[in-house]
Amino acid sequence: MLPQIIIASLCLLITLYGVFKKNRVFFNLGYFIFGIIVIASELSFFSQNQETIHLATAVLWMIQSSLALPNKLPYDGSKLAKSAAIKIYICLTLINLFGIYIVRVSEVPDVAQYFHLILAILPLVAIYLVLNNKVEVTK
Repeated sequence: MLPQIIIASLCLLITLYGVFKKNRVFFNLGYFIFGIIVIASELSFFSQNQETIHLATAVLWMIQSSLALPNKLPYDGSKLAKSAAIKIYICLTLINLFGIYIVRVSEVPDVAQYFHLILAILPLVAIYLVLNNKVEVTK
């Protein structure tokens, strides 16, 4: 479990770096890698005991990873780009709030709930930055 905690910590640091530098690629990269970690972990749990909750959780984090797939598309500041960003960030928040619940009712170490809590709050910061035009517009 220690390697997963170290990798999750690195994902969190990458996401924090993305927030502080207002860099969408790093922000998304942290969520993408974190999602891959959860998917691998949940599929491992599913293969051990065949409980469908593990499969459902893996699918939910597949959604997170697909939403956060890093790309270098320019952010043009349009209403459409803002709307999409807000919807994606709300989904990331909801998924990670659910992650807190999953950690509490499963055999996952309690430290994971703090990762999910931080990853649930950071998209709200990103929403604030998008709504207040604090994200650099590129052409």
